[in-house]
Amino acid sequence: MNRRNFITALGAVATGKLRRLRDEDGDFGLPDPGLGTATPTITTTRYPYIQNVRNDRISVLWATLESGAGVVEYSSDGINFNRGAAQSRIFTAADTGMAKDFVQYQANITGLQPATDYVYRVSVNGLEVTPGGATRFHTAGPGPFNFIVLGDSGYASAEQYAIAQRILAESPSLVIHTGDVVYNPGGAPGTTIGLYQRNYFNYYYQTMSSVPFFPSLGNHDYGPTAAPYLAIHALPTENVPFADRHKYYSFDWGNVHFVSLDGHESLERDYPDPQIGRPAGPMLRWLENDLRSTRQFWRVVYFHYPPFAAGPNMNDYHSALVRLYVVPILEAYGIQVVLTGHEHSYQRSRPTRKSAFLTSDIGTNYISSGGGGAFLYPVYDFPVVAFGKSDYHYLRAEVRGTQIIFHAIRYDGVEIDSYPVAPRPVFSDDPAVQPVVMTPGPIAGATVRILGRALAGEEAFACTPVPPTDMVGTSVTVNGNPIQLLYVSASQIYAQLPFNVDGNVTVRVTTANGSSEMSF
Repeated sequence: MNRRNFITALGAVATGKLRRLRDEDGDFGLPDPGLGTATPTITTTRYPYIQNVRNDRISVLWATLESGAGVVEYSSDGINFNRGAAQSRIFTAADTGMAKDFVQYQANITGLQPATDYVYRVSVNGLEVTPGGATRFHTAGPGPFNFIVLGDSGYASAEQYAIAQRILAESPSLVIHTGDVVYNPGGAPGTTIGLYQRNYFNYYYQTMSSVPFFPSLGNHDYGPTAAPYLAIHALPTENVPFADRHKYYSFDWGNVHFVSLDGHESLERDYPDPQIGRPAGPMLRWLENDLRSTRQFWRVVYFHYPPFAAGPNMNDYHSALVRLYVVPILEAYGIQVVLTGHEHSYQRSRPTRKSAFLTSDIGTNYISSGGGGAFLYPVYDFPVVAFGKSDYHYLRAEVRGTQIIFHAIRYDGVEIDSYPVAPRPVFSDDPAVQPVVMTPGPIAGATVRILGRALAGEEAFACTPVPPTDMVGTSVTVNGNPIQLLYVSASQIYAQLPFNVDGNVTVRVTTANGSSEMSF
């Protein structure tokens, strides 16, 4: 389908008549034509789309002109269906910028099984709401998966449409959006739900019926408030203050802990200011608590403003705030990948940590994906940029255990960059802690505690009478001799020293991605 036919077909959404659900006898409930009774209909204004897919839950949203009892039926075998009732909310034309009032429905379904395929169907007053794409979803769970990254997309351009079609063909597990989901014509400020319908749902509705989008707020999503963006999304809310829900959040998928931040209004409000005695605000406090509590190997954080990129926006005030107040927190908790937008290009920075350029296996990797459809910016020649292209594009991220490969794909399908990230184990460089402690000392039977980053691919406990010397691919040696492992995770290891050590001690941690050692 070419773009003209695609746009034309969107008009069918507003006038499509939806059929009655099949009853137990297999009848579709059509009236006897001889009675002259009109067939009940429901008019959809937004196709069903899925949100907040996790290992045990999902939200399904849609909108119609008519109000009624909204229901989602779902099944893992296509035969036995469960039902979930939807809540509804009326939006007026004056509030949304659309032609008519409409009703938005949201069904929050819990009790699902992880890593499981489901099918679903949606109805209002017993009338089936025609879907815009495949009505299926896959819950989060262990194992490899792919996710898509794009940003600065909602400009209603031919390139946005081309990228949307490529994302549909990718069939990813989820989509990460780095902000500026929509733009007004010419980039003018101000957003409405009608604008999100035109420049967001109308482009991705086929994908959104079976793949969850997890966006972050960009400056153009504030217009001047984020109310339209917040109204159409159902995002994770765990531990987020009520007033800030959906502006920032976190969730797990496989062995990845994803964190979405609001680098605009929330950061403006939250950065600490000693001159007026203002401490760090809710989002920054939440971020530290969130990162402190995760046990996932991968920590991927995304937001709109890049701290390290080179282009027309490189001196943006918000990017400076990120460098000053967000980056230190990310480094303190071993974030391996940061995804951003705002610069309308593809850029990959040189991996950094504590103001030093490092290799990708020990530094933080900053990737800016802002070529989703809006007009492009040039990439400046600047030392922080390892690679950049002023191209319309998206990213495909392939998560394979303790390695992620990022592929930058141009709107015409040409790959412009491929970048693997495989963090190797590193001992803590926090001056406030000792990276290796042997209690009571380097003697047989001592407990060894190791603090660091990327120490193990997953959390595991010893469950055998004799503790192993290899656990989920992690091993530790002391002076070249293996020691027994009691517990491993990405950030710490507990082990037992089975022998005495005299003189200098050299501890080495080895994983599939490499090794590191330290002596004392």
